[in-house]
Amino acid sequence: MSRHIDKNAGLATDGAPMDEAVIAEYLRTHPDFFTRHEQLLETIRVPHQTGVAVSLIEKQVTLLRSQKQQMEEQLNGLIQAARNNEQIVSHIQRFTLEMIYTHCLEDVLTACQENMNNHFKADFVGMRVLVGDKSSPHFLSGTALRSFTQLFKNRKPICGRITEKQCAYLFEKHKEQVKSAVLIPLQNTRNLGIIALGSKDETRFHPGMGTLFLSYMGELITASIDRHLD
Repeated sequence: MSRHIDKNAGLATDGAPMDEAVIAEYLRTHPDFFTRHEQLLETIRVPHQTGVAVSLIEKQVTLLRSQKQQMEEQLNGLIQAARNNEQIVSHIQRFTLEMIYTHCLEDVLTACQENMNNHFKADFVGMRVLVGDKSSPHFLSGTALRSFTQLFKNRKPICGRITEKQCAYLFEKHKEQVKSAVLIPLQNTRNLGIIALGSKDETRFHPGMGTLFLSYMGELITASIDRHLD
């Protein structure tokens, strides 16, 4: 048997109170209800956080404004990320040209040292190689190499805090100032070296940051080093 609402008493025709869940379900399945009964909107009151009653329309407008603000913030974030990525791509393009015109391994290391800190806003840059002239200040000894076993095993950049030994081998006199760092393995069919970026800011490089462009730089430097090896 169907039930009807008594407009005056708020009861069903059989005298029983209407179940609020039934009313809610009806409104959910008939979203145009208030379109057909606009006069009800001004009589409905929704409790506000401040305790002041507001109409349903005002509540909806407030929610829409909040959603609009959130969407604008997300859009601005995406635009800024796109601009940052564009700058990085431009840096990589120029850096690629510099790598093309290098004539020897030392040219590669010098170019890396001069450009990496500017491109990635690092305070310090450390370059160590496992190939070439063993008397070079950039050469990494076998003893020191053991500190980077996991880095070469993972074959991808790591970001965040590094060990004291790693910091000493890569940044030497600046080791006490480095609070966060990025280590990029330089390797193809063999391990060729490491490039490290260090920052005085402990939050500059962190484990959650993206490493796509850092990997690109590592591959580019690896190819340039390999090109100058006998």
